[in-house]
Amino acid sequence: MHYKKLAVAAASKRTRTVLPTRLSTTTTSSLRRCLSTRGFTASSNSSTTDPSAFAKSTTRRASNPASNPIATPSRDPRPAKLIPPLVVEPRKKERPSKYKIPDSVSKTVSRELYRYKYLYYEYSLYAPNRAFQSWKDRGTLRHTKVPDHFFRDRIAIKLAPYQIDGARFLLASPTPKEKQDPPAPAKPEHGAMRSHVQIVAAPTADTPGACLLVHYDNRRYVFGHLSEGTQRLFTEHKIPAAKLSHIFLSGKTDWATTGGLLGMILTVADVIISAKAAVEEENKLRRQKNKPEITHGGPQRIEIHGSKNLEHMLAAARRFVFRKGFPLDAHELRADPRAGNPENSKPDYEDENLKVWKIPLIATGMEESRSRSSSTGSQNPRKRKLNSSEEPETMETAVEGEAVDGVDDVPAGVENDEEKTQLLMQTIIKHMFDSDWKPDALVEQSLHKVKLPAKIFVRDDEGKITVYKGPLPGRDANVPDIKVLVREPWPGALIHRLPPTDPSFDSTCYVVKNHARRGKFQPANALKYGLPKWTFSKLAKGESVTAEDGTVVTPDMVLDPPIPGHGFALIDVRYEYLLDSLLKRPEWENKEIMENIDAFYWILSPEVKDDSRLKDFMAKHNSFKHIVLGQGMSPNVISFAGASGKAIMMHRMDPDRFSIPNHDNKEEALPAGLASVAELGKPGQRLLLSPSVEFQPKLANALMDTIGPITELTSTHAKAFNLALEAQQRVSDPAFAARVAESEQDIPNRDAEIVTLGTGSALPSKYRNVSATLIRVPGYGSYLFDCGENTLGQLRRVYGYAETDAILRDLRAIYISHLHADHHLGVPSVLAQRAAANAARPLTIISTPKYIGFLHEYKDVEPLDWANIKFLTLVGTGRKPTDDPNGPPSADLGPANNHFNMLPGTVCALQPAAARNADVLESQTGLAAIDACFVDHCLGATAAVFTWPSGLKISFSGDCRPSDAFAHIGKGSHLLIHECTFDDELIGEARAKKHSTASEALDVGRKMGARRVLLTHFSQRYPKMQAPVLDELEGNEEKTGLGGDRTVVLYAFDYMKIKLGEFKMAERFLPALRELYGELENEEEEDGGEVKE
Repeated sequence: MHYKKLAVAAASKRTRTVLPTRLSTTTTSSLRRCLSTRGFTASSNSSTTDPSAFAKSTTRRASNPASNPIATPSRDPRPAKLIPPLVVEPRKKERPSKYKIPDSVSKTVSRELYRYKYLYYEYSLYAPNRAFQSWKDRGTLRHTKVPDHFFRDRIAIKLAPYQIDGARFLLASPTPKEKQDPPAPAKPEHGAMRSHVQIVAAPTADTPGACLLVHYDNRRYVFGHLSEGTQRLFTEHKIPAAKLSHIFLSGKTDWATTGGLLGMILTVADVIISAKAAVEEENKLRRQKNKPEITHGGPQRIEIHGSKNLEHMLAAARRFVFRKGFPLDAHELRADPRAGNPENSKPDYEDENLKVWKIPLIATGMEESRSRSSSTGSQNPRKRKLNSSEEPETMETAVEGEAVDGVDDVPAGVENDEEKTQLLMQTIIKHMFDSDWKPDALVEQSLHKVKLPAKIFVRDDEGKITVYKGPLPGRDANVPDIKVLVREPWPGALIHRLPPTDPSFDSTCYVVKNHARRGKFQPANALKYGLPKWTFSKLAKGESVTAEDGTVVTPDMVLDPPIPGHGFALIDVRYEYLLDSLLKRPEWENKEIMENIDAFYWILSPEVKDDSRLKDFMAKHNSFKHIVLGQGMSPNVISFAGASGKAIMMHRMDPDRFSIPNHDNKEEALPAGLASVAELGKPGQRLLLSPSVEFQPKLANALMDTIGPITELTSTHAKAFNLALEAQQRVSDPAFAARVAESEQDIPNRDAEIVTLGTGSALPSKYRNVSATLIRVPGYGSYLFDCGENTLGQLRRVYGYAETDAILRDLRAIYISHLHADHHLGVPSVLAQRAAANAARPLTIISTPKYIGFLHEYKDVEPLDWANIKFLTLVGTGRKPTDDPNGPPSADLGPANNHFNMLPGTVCALQPAAARNADVLESQTGLAAIDACFVDHCLGATAAVFTWPSGLKISFSGDCRPSDAFAHIGKGSHLLIHECTFDDELIGEARAKKHSTASEALDVGRKMGARRVLLTHFSQRYPKMQAPVLDELEGNEEKTGLGGDRTVVLYAFDYMKIKLGEFKMAERFLPALRELYGELENEEEEDGGEVKE
């Protein structure tokens, strides 16, 4: 390779200021000796610590050490040649792109430069075999590697694997940007080159809230509601969440606004944490190879903005949300930013992309609801401000899991220092998402001071750590005064009860605007000052340049005027009591804020859509485009086309078990008053903000073709369809129905209906929602077993709005098996809608104390018809199912184990104790008995068996490994609903993640002697169907349950409705299902990728 050409190419590539790398004095002289290799030498004007600048040579002279002191001593006895320094002139033609490697550079160097993605300011050559021959001889230096400490901030790229006189390296200096910390955000005045606003969601049964996505190349911002179903909608339309950095919640803080927030946070957190972990693993390899490290280019944290009680809602979730390495900041709008100065136009939030003004709409006529807040909040005369270094006082702790009758409310008169409370909330949120807590850290303290529950250890005589098995403080007498080791609890667990708050009715709205962009560069203006073309890029980037005559040319002298930033407003006014505040806001008359606002997005409700004040406001501001997103106005179109398409296919194959999802594609007309001044927004529509302003209504999502799935079934999947037709003909035979009825005559409540609303695990996917199963038992009521996110939306798709309200009024109990978010984030919306449906019958929630504690804290944010809700708490007994109820707990469980009452394999008891009386339980829930046990999944995970007075017995596993205790208490069940997360090939993963495989679930059913088994809770890695399960289910004629009737096993699908007496009918469709989903699995999966549990 010709090194002269390489030097010329390197110099011509970067002709701007050369920032040489300074070397330590111990290596300077040696390095200088090695640089004159094959015609290269340091320039004559180089300092003694700057050996990296190079000159090109065209002639050679005899060496003269006096005139050329920096020439390299040669081993050749002949005198060395002198090389005069020559300056490399900048190339006259336009320079190549900064990412383009000159053609004269070897492929090896080019590949390395591209790999590192470095932009080099300078190059130099280094031959260690010649420069440090004596060091090499002593074994100090290998000729194939450059020691890390020799050259600071230099990248050594080997040019060839071997050369005659030793290896040579290219020493490349990175640009200053690479040497420094990650660059700060771009200057706001630069503005974003491309940005748009997209309507992600409009109110439907699946997505009750309206949501906007503001798109920039480097970040994404969500504005509006993050209601239940929004996360799944992102998946449906392939909207990546990896760049989501800010969420601006509009309206008041309630579950209708924030129901999907926790799920979205967990998803984004897992994506970012996984990306950071991958980067760290890559950097470990790079450090070993002396390569430059890479950085995670996505968001480093997430910020959430909203109304009062946002922090309280997040902190209440500390019992089931915990992540590390994911900083999260919550910002509540606690005061009017323009209360003191209505003309204040300073943005309330600003970054390199946009500016945001927060506009609070104050609820008028709601003073009576604020009475408690005024007595416990900022009016407290003893209020004091804490410094940021002060820690919030630890609140009273309690043993969650003890036999208590419930969680007591904090009296209204308790002191509540507002700022101290805010600091406490922020501290809890920090520990929820960015804690440095380690679960295996042991802390020494006195046994008397240990807070239970806690795992306690002691050191034995040999200094080894063993489990403490003596008397426990607060439980036993004669507790010794000794030092013990305790696992340090997660700080959030020490806060047993959050300070009380009150519901807020104020609504937060936003005005959002891009930054102004620099005007277009005018080359003619620059040439007037005699500037060379190579300075144009500096001027275009905002840097000043000095002309030859000394004139300082600034960017504004050669650029067109700045291009103003455009934006939009989001107004959330769903309640009539907010309209007066809306009309009086000073922002509408503030020219600096409202200038270049192009559209108003309105989130409305039926309560305000006919109000004349709203129409008058829009008419007054007719220079803006008004777009309405409102419940009762936006059509109830199908949001999840993937899942609905499969349901339509199933309906055509088996219409008795599957129905077409309830929907309405007819566009509702806006009220006459609004229709003249506004238009209805549709998901998918965009407002382009930059580089030009353009409303793009044609990008709206197309309505789902409900005929298409049927056409696909009858044509592409004709074999499966024909098998289904044969099954339909067989089950319609009266003789077949008579045989089934005769074999099931001993099964009570054969008309009981099982509705599988969600059959997936971990998080919602394109084809399956998360866990929820509805049981409808005529004469007794309805029951929900787990209630994952958007259970209410799934109900409305199956039954419609009116019948869903009737079911909620008939709802007797909700059972939550454990605290993982995919099993219970749908409960608040169910409770809220049940209250809106005027349910008179009390509802009972059955779960462990931790989940009930979450509801007790959340009810301060949203009442949820609290007076009409009762609780049955599942507490541990320490007994196995086979233990004597009147005897001591099993000895092998160990009373010294402080979690003995929640160990898998032990049974639970109901609290309050009165509920153990059959008459009391039946009066409250319609059930004759509830039996439960702890199972192996997470701490406090349970499985339960429900028995009705008619004798009907249904067992529900929740999430767990196979449990003998569960099989024992569920003996003789008529129906077992068991999780089946993995197929049998992934038994190792099932054990590691504490789930069950298909065969294991069926084995539990065999031990129970269950008459019917329904498998559910499938890993989202099986987007459509778990084919191995169908292989297992088909041809199970020999499996028998109690009473001689063979066991019938079915596979659950979203939207499936099946009666207990119809299992044998549905079983006849298994061959058709197997054929259909076997073909579908061969198709390309559009949602791709494996979802981790």
